[in-house]
Amino acid sequence: VDWLTRRGIRRGLASLLVVILVLAVIALMLTFAGTQVASGVSRLSDQIVDALEEIRNWLQTGPLHASDSQINSLIHNAQNMVSKQGTDLSGRITEIGSAVGHIVAGLFIILFATYYFLADGARIWSWVVRLFPRAARAKVDGSGRTAFKTLVQFVRATVLVAATDVIAIVIWAAVLQVPFVSAIGVLVFIGAFVPMIGATLSGAIAVLVALVAKGPIAALLMLAGVLVVQQLEAHILQPFLMGRFVRVHPLGVIVSIALGLVLAGIPGALIAVPLAASLNAIVSYLTARPPEPAAPEPPAET
Repeated sequence: VDWLTRRGIRRGLASLLVVILVLAVIALMLTFAGTQVASGVSRLSDQIVDALEEIRNWLQTGPLHASDSQINSLIHNAQNMVSKQGTDLSGRITEIGSAVGHIVAGLFIILFATYYFLADGARIWSWVVRLFPRAARAKVDGSGRTAFKTLVQFVRATVLVAATDVIAIVIWAAVLQVPFVSAIGVLVFIGAFVPMIGATLSGAIAVLVALVAKGPIAALLMLAGVLVVQQLEAHILQPFLMGRFVRVHPLGVIVSIALGLVLAGIPGALIAVPLAASLNAIVSYLTARPPEPAAPEPPAET
């Protein structure tokens, strides 16, 4: 928005263009991934049937030596469980519709608030600062701006980590000729913003796709690649970037994520690290000692 404003575009129009651009980029990513999934879903379904048949043969001829009756009983129990879940799900249509309504309403509130934060953020912050006593306004303003800079650095570091994960995992999946490479890349990028849980879930999906499409050897190789990328992220990228940009101790990151999970589940874990980084920046700013006054120079000799 600032870049567009410096080039002569009114701030309100620039904010609207940025919001539309962000929505377009997200829609393009999801559409591209969805198109790839739709084009290969029929071939993948045939591979799933073949994989299930291989599992059935392994149960019969492998170390378990399961009989047809035991396999059929297992399949029947699985079908009953799925049927029961479907019955329970059909009885919760009202709850699902209410949740979808809340999600849609929340999305519009987010877009509405984002536009006005971009367009009138400076005036909104000035109004917030004026709510405090006059003597505290300078510290409130300075600590708030410091926290916002820390939040910006956190987002930049997370984007860099997510981009690195996507490039490494997508290249490895392409080498193994795993299908749905673009969809896997989108999931990995989105999952990088959810600490601890997101990377694990996106990596598990990549391994499952490799298992169904290419077999157990490719799945093991895909798992090895995902684990290597996650170890590089956890021990090199995250400490280096977060320590350089955000300056939060690794123990503080783990504790904040744990507290976020306990208090608010996955959404709590999502905002725990940026919140801890912002609070750390505010405390550091408020407790910083003021500069010592310069000592007076001695009078010049005559």
